[in-house]
Amino acid sequence: MAYTNKTYANAVRDGMFNTDDVPAHVAHEIREYEAAIDQHCQIIMRMRRDEFSDRGFADTMINYSEEAISEMVCAVRELREKRKESIKSAALSHNDDMRKVAECAA
Repeated sequence: MAYTNKTYANAVRDGMFNTDDVPAHVAHEIREYEAAIDQHCQIIMRMRRDEFSDRGFADTMINYSEEAISEMVCAVRELREKRKESIKSAALSHNDDMRKVAECAA
């Protein structure tokens, strides 16, 4: 049975992992997070199998991977927020520069 992490699935649904609107270096980082999330999903699926006699350990690994996925989703969210702030700051700086040019020309 396939495993789906709800936090990650919601983030994908919300477009957080869409890389069409970000620079190449940010897109690369987002894809790396997504690859790591995929690996944790694979760990969870494997650890759910009945072949593990130490269910306590298997469950601990499942919990660890679920937490790791949530943390990586948060990291992507923060990466996108920082990018928005950077764009906003650049726009404000540009507007300030244009206002100064206009004031000097007047």
